[in-house]
Amino acid sequence: MSQFWRKFASFVLRQRIPILLVILALTGLMWMVRGTKISQTLSPVIPSDHPDMIAFKGFKAMFGEDGTTLAIGLEGDVFSLNFFQNLYALTQELQQQEGVTNVLSLTNLVLLERNDSTESFSAKKLVPAMPTTQAAVDSIHAQFQNEPFYKDLILDKKGKTTLVAVSLDTALMNTARKVELVGNVERVTNSYSKKMGLTPHFAGLPILRANVHRTVSKELVLFLGIALVIMAITLLIFFRSFTTMIFPILVVGVIIIWSVGIIGLLGYEIGLITGIIPALVTVIGIPNSMYLITKYHIEYLRTRNKMKSLSLVIQKIGIATVMTNATTAAGLVTVAFTNIKPLQEFGIVASLSIVVAFFISVLLIPIVFSFLPPPTPQQTRHIQSKSLDFVIRGIDHIVKTQRKAIFALGLFLVIFSIVGISRIKSLAYLADDIPQNSTVSKDLRFIEKRFSGVLPFEILIDTKKKRGALAYKNIRKVNEFQERLSANPELSRSISVVNFVDFARQALFGGDSSAYIFPTRNEYNFIQLYAKNSDTEGGMSFAKKLTDSTSQVIRVTTAVQDIGSQRMEELVGIIRTDLDAIFDTADFKTVITGTTPIFVTSTKFLVNNLIQSLILAFLLIGGLMALLFRNIRMIFIAILPNTLPLMMVAGIMGFTDIHLKPSTVLVFGIAFGIAVDTTIHFLIRYRLAKQLGDTTQGAISNSFRDTGVGILYTSMVLFIGFVSFTASQFGGTKSLGLLMSMTLLIAMFVNLFLLPSLLLWLDKDKVQVE
Repeated sequence: MSQFWRKFASFVLRQRIPILLVILALTGLMWMVRGTKISQTLSPVIPSDHPDMIAFKGFKAMFGEDGTTLAIGLEGDVFSLNFFQNLYALTQELQQQEGVTNVLSLTNLVLLERNDSTESFSAKKLVPAMPTTQAAVDSIHAQFQNEPFYKDLILDKKGKTTLVAVSLDTALMNTARKVELVGNVERVTNSYSKKMGLTPHFAGLPILRANVHRTVSKELVLFLGIALVIMAITLLIFFRSFTTMIFPILVVGVIIIWSVGIIGLLGYEIGLITGIIPALVTVIGIPNSMYLITKYHIEYLRTRNKMKSLSLVIQKIGIATVMTNATTAAGLVTVAFTNIKPLQEFGIVASLSIVVAFFISVLLIPIVFSFLPPPTPQQTRHIQSKSLDFVIRGIDHIVKTQRKAIFALGLFLVIFSIVGISRIKSLAYLADDIPQNSTVSKDLRFIEKRFSGVLPFEILIDTKKKRGALAYKNIRKVNEFQERLSANPELSRSISVVNFVDFARQALFGGDSSAYIFPTRNEYNFIQLYAKNSDTEGGMSFAKKLTDSTSQVIRVTTAVQDIGSQRMEELVGIIRTDLDAIFDTADFKTVITGTTPIFVTSTKFLVNNLIQSLILAFLLIGGLMALLFRNIRMIFIAILPNTLPLMMVAGIMGFTDIHLKPSTVLVFGIAFGIAVDTTIHFLIRYRLAKQLGDTTQGAISNSFRDTGVGILYTSMVLFIGFVSFTASQFGGTKSLGLLMSMTLLIAMFVNLFLLPSLLLWLDKDKVQVE
């Protein structure tokens, strides 16, 4: 192996100009094919053949998308003349906006009247024209109070907040124009809100999707810039040389171009997860350059020969660099083995980018520095730092004299971690990625508080017979089910054909609000007779959306609060119990679906898949360790210290109530792959010292002197780099940054103290290390 690296080092330095030209040419090509297209659709998390996804697709085939309604909450003196006139004008203007398919507000509600001459129901508007006097508004208010059909749908219980529901075109919502559509609705609403003297509140999936799109587009460049600036400042502080700082940044810039080029070559789009890859590559790619430059400075101080030092750099840490990049790539590539498209794309692109990072770093750093003058005393001063040497020697002394204390502390931390892990909850929210103090989150909570829910929740009841949805016995069962459904405070008021039947009964009895109740069989027959003769494109048009085209399937539609995956799963269980109690499975097929229930299934599916990928990462990295060391004792020593940081972070999650969700589970496999890098550098240097005849204690001291500085530098760069992720506006990215930085900081201390302590305990001098 050493002969291979000698030949490789000689080849790189002899052919440096052709290699440099090839890299530049290929980098230019990758820039030309780079992927810049932002994903516009919601990528499915669960497979298309999953029963819940099949049911959801069936729902959308019958009734269309369920997540295209934007809710606007307006709080104030609703039935004052100024408020009502502006609400009327707002509704009219919103209806004229491109991409708006329908608007429902207090000013365009439809009432039903009985028309005996045609034996039909006719529709009339609650507000036929904009009122011009307060008396006219008061009359509208009185009439509205007599319409139970709209109770708690348009006006909250206190009568101080009204809801405007804006339906947006599905096709346009799946393009980049969704931001424009939502922006237009916000602009028009804000304009009228100023006249009304209030602040509007916006909620619903269109708002969440537009917010994600805006933030992905903004963070893709901004966040990468922050990572590069932080890395540059950190390198400048460590190396105290502009030259030594700028070239690692240029190298990582080339790697970033390759990563976005890979996205383009594979035909992927940039989404919430793949959008962090450039910044992730920046943070992970810098340590390669740091190790190479630090080793170059160490060798130059020893040999005082620039080209020989660069050759020795490739020879001595080539295998270490291969293995560290291989373990990092392994931690990332296991994500690609999940059955989830966004994670598959992330795992493939990120792992390929790490492979590219290895080749670019190990080629460009020696080549670039071969053209530069030898390092000056100022540039190598960081290697000879007395304070740094004091720290390294101090750690070496502590390891050799306080081994029992280190093991005792390690045991305590394991117990602490296990207790914390037992407290972890698996919990995710649909709006997890939105900051809790943001306007979007505050608006969501505002509307949830006043109208119980705004996120779509659907129940389908298949009667298994054409026109079965119109059978009186089935309608009566649905009425019973809706009464049970209303007992769940997390749900808004549900709507089904039953509500239109009650509405029609009220019309039959002259509009008296007390007549808004479920009809008798004879009354229902009478309602059906009148309904057949009615204009279904008028007041009854919405009722058509509550059964399928054959009137076999009944749709019960409601909205739910963002109560988290755990409570949502409990709620789904409660509703399922009610459905099973009312609808005999032999005669009915019932389905709970919609974007929000699908989210619960997706969260469980994600977490389970990521846990499997974490196990796979352990096995794959363990296999790489076996390939490198071929010694059970050394494999154990390599793996054990790096499981403790993962356990500790999981324990901290339990004690601090950080929930187990996709963004937090994703951390562990990636962190394990990166954390083990410092172990590899230390153990390879330790093994070399043992092979040269050092005692265990002597080999540990030499390993500290040779790799200690690199471990400290790269660990701090990784820590600071991932801390920068916490500046993200996405909750998932913020969690990734926080937990990754914690894990890698703990891993640094573990590898500096526990790893050599294990070597002293398990690798006695009488044991021959291969």
